[in-house]
Amino acid sequence: MVLQAQSLQVEGTVISKSDGEPIIGASVLEKGTTNGTITDLDGKFSLSVKQGAEIVISYVGFKTQTLKAAAVLHVDLVEDTEMLQEVVVTGYTTQRKADLTGSVAVVSTDAMKTAPDPDPMKALQGKVAGMTITTNGSPSGTATVRIRGIGSFNSSQDPLYVIDGVPTNMSLNSLNANDIESMQVLKDAASASIYGSRASNGVIIITTKKGKKADKVKVDFSANLTAQFYSSQSLMDVCNSSEYATAMAQAALNDGLDPVAYANIYGLDLNAASGTPITVWNPQTNQYVNYTVNGRYDGFINSKKTMRYSDTDWLDEISRVGFSQNYDLSLSHANDKHSTMFSLGYKKNNGILKYTDFENISARMNSSYNINRYVTIGENFTVTYSSQVDCAPMENALKMAPTVPVYETDGTTFAGPVGGMSDRQNPLRELYHNKDNHLDYWRLFGNGYVDIKPFKGFVFRSNFGIDTYNSLINSMTHTFHSDIVNNDIAKTTLTNKNEVNWTWSNTINYNFKVAKKHDFNVLVGSELSKQSSLEFGAYSEGYALEDVDYMWPNAATGVMKNTGAKVGYRLASFFGKIDYNFDDLVLASFTIRQDGSSRFGKGHRWGTFPAATLGLRVSKWIKASWMDDWKVRLSWGQTGNQAIDNNAQFGLYVVDYGLDRVTSTAYDLYLQGSGTFPSGYRATQLANPNLKWESATQYNVGTDFTLLNGSLYGTIDGYVKNVGDMLINPAYLGAIGEGGNSWLNGPSLRNWGMEFNVGYRKSLACGLGLDVSANVDFFRNKVTYLPSTTTGAYAHTSRENLVESGMPYGSSVGYIVEGLYQTQEEVDKSGQANARVGGLKYKDVDGNGIITQDDQEWIYNPVPAFSYGLNIALNYKNFDLTMFWQGVCDQDVYNNQKAQTDFWSIVDAGSNKGNRLLGAWNTNNTSSTIPALTTNNTADEGRASSYYVENGSYMKLRTLQFGYTVPTTFLSKFKMTSARVYVSGQNLLTIKSKSLTCPDPENPNWNYPLATSVSFGLQIGF
Repeated sequence: MVLQAQSLQVEGTVISKSDGEPIIGASVLEKGTTNGTITDLDGKFSLSVKQGAEIVISYVGFKTQTLKAAAVLHVDLVEDTEMLQEVVVTGYTTQRKADLTGSVAVVSTDAMKTAPDPDPMKALQGKVAGMTITTNGSPSGTATVRIRGIGSFNSSQDPLYVIDGVPTNMSLNSLNANDIESMQVLKDAASASIYGSRASNGVIIITTKKGKKADKVKVDFSANLTAQFYSSQSLMDVCNSSEYATAMAQAALNDGLDPVAYANIYGLDLNAASGTPITVWNPQTNQYVNYTVNGRYDGFINSKKTMRYSDTDWLDEISRVGFSQNYDLSLSHANDKHSTMFSLGYKKNNGILKYTDFENISARMNSSYNINRYVTIGENFTVTYSSQVDCAPMENALKMAPTVPVYETDGTTFAGPVGGMSDRQNPLRELYHNKDNHLDYWRLFGNGYVDIKPFKGFVFRSNFGIDTYNSLINSMTHTFHSDIVNNDIAKTTLTNKNEVNWTWSNTINYNFKVAKKHDFNVLVGSELSKQSSLEFGAYSEGYALEDVDYMWPNAATGVMKNTGAKVGYRLASFFGKIDYNFDDLVLASFTIRQDGSSRFGKGHRWGTFPAATLGLRVSKWIKASWMDDWKVRLSWGQTGNQAIDNNAQFGLYVVDYGLDRVTSTAYDLYLQGSGTFPSGYRATQLANPNLKWESATQYNVGTDFTLLNGSLYGTIDGYVKNVGDMLINPAYLGAIGEGGNSWLNGPSLRNWGMEFNVGYRKSLACGLGLDVSANVDFFRNKVTYLPSTTTGAYAHTSRENLVESGMPYGSSVGYIVEGLYQTQEEVDKSGQANARVGGLKYKDVDGNGIITQDDQEWIYNPVPAFSYGLNIALNYKNFDLTMFWQGVCDQDVYNNQKAQTDFWSIVDAGSNKGNRLLGAWNTNNTSSTIPALTTNNTADEGRASSYYVENGSYMKLRTLQFGYTVPTTFLSKFKMTSARVYVSGQNLLTIKSKSLTCPDPENPNWNYPLATSVSFGLQIGF
């Protein structure tokens, strides 16, 4: 008789822990036996095993799990990208992440999919060491991206974006973030040099989603609703009407003037029988004086009695809670014959300023077809439509006197400044009249390609990419009358721009192995690019009706002017690369590219850019149980820059048809000796046929490591980047005369720095999973050479320029403030023209007893000590929590707002001020550091000085997100494969330097304030 062991029927589901997707084809094996199965299309399996057995679940790219057998198992597999040896796109080819020898950051795109920003790059702020991203609060505002500091002075500093093999420098706010599959940042010259002339500021490679193999069409949908508003930390505190009148009266008393007469200039009556009481210190009598304030004429501030004395919060009047919506739907499918993905995306962002918005609709189709075993054809194509209304009257909102009402007494006419007030426009009227001035543009972006694979390892690809842009705006200026600020002429400016960029590349990739341990990958290719831009403009005046459908040039009755231009350039390139791998121990590559640009003269048209790298996988050489992978790498490379005006090499002239002998010209261009024509041409730019490539040489040393069974991971990089023959368009001496403007090769710049990224991930026994990562980077730069002809065009003291000082580009000079003058005796001894008691005291740097321009010193350094980011991700069962902090340390901020918050007369005396000046110095408040108020600025205290330079260090809670993934066992009842809901907050908290007096260190000039936002989102799949 044979006894059989009792068996157990195991039913289970295997999913990916990162996204909740079922894993198809995962191996499920009874440990120690050959008894096993694989998961089906829904990630499910069924297996009969012995009682007490252990189940081993494994899948390529995921960490293997061993579990005790049970009747029902729910298995969450965790990705193991090191084991997967992730393949990434670098330049015209793919490469194992483990084999990279250049400085390449592989970016997680998860944050983009839940971010409410139109530009997906905003979601990466602070998350990639060495990449600096700045932005503003505009609903259509795009991110400004800088990789490893400043790359040039006058030419473009933007990185090159390569989307599915198509290069572009245009904004990404029309790109659907949910379409992005992967993103790589090529930071050093060795990794970026394959893109040649356009890679001098780094390259960001974006690959969009493709269909994945499945027996059914996969459907994904996501929605996001976001509310945006000002936080109390981001608001500038300005004076209300009572505080405004108090500051006005105090400035007058400090100067010995009659406050009543002075206030009357600005529409205020300080002798009103009734009104708001104010108290002011009189330095002449050393006592407080009481006034009551009201409108000048029985509560009106203007002589027509149409504007009542008010207490208007202008910022509140132009602001609102903004709402943004993001929706995305995608369908994908793939099998052995084809792969297809189609998506639709919609973005609508109503800004936090009234009558501003951004709207975008995008459609994408990615597909590929295997014609046979040798030929594959495919395309990636996007069409987008965008409409945006931008207007940021922040300066007028901050400076319009609070005593001015929003509307006149009729309730419909917009009010405005009166009397001696500065001629500020009503900021709400600006927004209202601008509401129909929307910029509309279509963008078509994509590529078509064919791959031919005649034998193993050999691929020929021909790829044609196109990026077209067509925009139109009819900018209308309406008539209005608001006391001293009026416009009597209705006018329009119509602008249409058409830009076409195409790129055709042909490459051969050949991968082969020699003697088993020597792997080679050879790439050769050529590329042609052309840009063509056509722009028309029409200016028209005089319209009988001021209606959006009527105000077009054909209806104008007044002055009409037309403009137009067509520009472009061409680029031809040849390139090659060899990658070598010896037994996964020694890694090396060599790249060379030659570019020819039409922007340079015939003798300097071509530039050659080589690069080389070397890597050693130490973990292959030194065996240790705690060392999973450790690689060190060295690289050197050169890149070029030709991002200048298309006509930079030429001498330019414009026609001037003036007939009054004042604006007309009579240049004898062809030396015919006549010189008698009443009109002719005038020069605007000198020719420079010797203009040549700007070049950058970069050295990089780095290491990548994964330790302790994948728990500890990180990257460290150090680099030096030397930029030479920089392309500039400097100011020129007036003695040269009209048309002295010219493009030149000139300064040299050195950037150097280090980048650190380290993380720790672990799944604890209690079921809590954590992944904590931090990055820190710093860079320094200095100008190493300035031609003698251009030294005066950049910041300098009387003793040294940027080169001699070793200061970074962007540094500023000014006067050093040593406090305030406390007595008349100090003023008399100062040697400072028009110095005053309670005014700024400037340092006598040269010690000659007189304050002159020679006493200026370096006061402002734009480079922070370091930048950092901290990302914390926690998950427990179906819940997840992420938190991201970002900041900078010890960064100078030049706070121009101080001219308005601390002074009465530097910025228009009649304009509103920040209420900080209520604590200004006077004879009863001598401990104040804010200068005494005055009605005139005879001491020129608005000059550049250290008084305006503050510590802009900050740490911001960029993102806090909480999510819940619905169990697949529940979803299966509704034929769904995944579902997740989340709530997320952005810019929730700012911790800044105590010495900083402006609200936001990222926006010291308060152009368009950054909003705090709260989002609610849903992600589902079928």
